[in-house]
Amino acid sequence: MTTQRFVRAALCATIFATAPAWAQSQGDLAQLSSQYTAWAGSKANADMLVGGLARGSSITLVTSGPNGSASLAGFTPSRTMSYGEVRSALGSAQQSLSRLGITRPTAEQIQAALIGGDIVVPGGATRQIAGSVGVRGVG
Repeated sequence: MTTQRFVRAALCATIFATAPAWAQSQGDLAQLSSQYTAWAGSKANADMLVGGLARGSSITLVTSGPNGSASLAGFTPSRTMSYGEVRSALGSAQQSLSRLGITRPTAEQIQAALIGGDIVVPGGATRQIAGSVGVRGVG
């Protein structure tokens, strides 16, 4: 009987100790999402990026260009990522595109900056870019 009480107490202590950290990380992810809303083209895209990278779940992005054209892209990260890894991956993707003169990327450009691929830069040239995130089913 004493062992059962000890196990229950240990389990409760673990749950209560991790709950604030989990809640804090959810708040951190929400804040991170708001930092990337303009860059990602919408709050829905930013939420999809941050949540999908953190959970390792499918990400679908939709953006619209200045001429009304739609851009659609999607991928599934190879694994879950910590808050710091998500922040780093998005920051790296944003910087990579910015160095190419792209500050308002399309869905395809965001995808390429995260998983690698070809990007059409201002002026029409195509550049290969290395991604900052691995994708499920590749490599």
